[in-house]
Amino acid sequence: MRKKQKPREKDKRLMEDVDEIFRLHPEDYRESLEELGFRYEDEDDFDIIYEEIAKPENPRQERLVAFFEGEGAVTEELFTLFSEEKASDETNYPLIRRYFRQGNARLKELIVYGLEKYPERVDILDDLLFFHGFSWVYPLVVKYYTRACLLQGNMETFSSLARDFFEATRPHDHAEYYALRDLFEPGSVKRKIMDFVAVHSASGQVH
Repeated sequence: MRKKQKPREKDKRLMEDVDEIFRLHPEDYRESLEELGFRYEDEDDFDIIYEEIAKPENPRQERLVAFFEGEGAVTEELFTLFSEEKASDETNYPLIRRYFRQGNARLKELIVYGLEKYPERVDILDDLLFFHGFSWVYPLVVKYYTRACLLQGNMETFSSLARDFFEATRPHDHAEYYALRDLFEPGSVKRKIMDFVAVHSASGQVH
């Protein structure tokens, strides 16, 4: 990842103004941003602005940011902090999302660590898919969703995983999805679920 250039004085003042807008108008910031010269084109535009000015708000977030920026190695303690941050009632979504959008290699390392230790954790699989939306990690998606589906014993959870995996494999004509399906015996519950998902997802009927 390239090192960011030091912001110019004008840019620093602009960032301070934007920071103030989000602090004073967290729910209706668009109009105030447009008064500064920003033009609303896409919801993503405002997400990116919010992410760029997001700052750690507690020691847990400071530890995570330090790790994402290159400090230290992946540990169980760090992974626990990441899990706690996501589960918190006060999750700093813009701050964490910034590193997903960057395709941050350290964040990917943390997600892979979690999936190696907890292969059936749906929230970590969700993180992997979200990361894939910004940075191509398709081989990892195939590897860890296949493993999770093979291990999962709860059929409701399995159905959810199958739907997510079907969508993830859509750009590849679902080849890896059907390869996984074929690992299950014809007539088995998992095989039936995957067949059902394939037929009804293709027709837009699975929710």
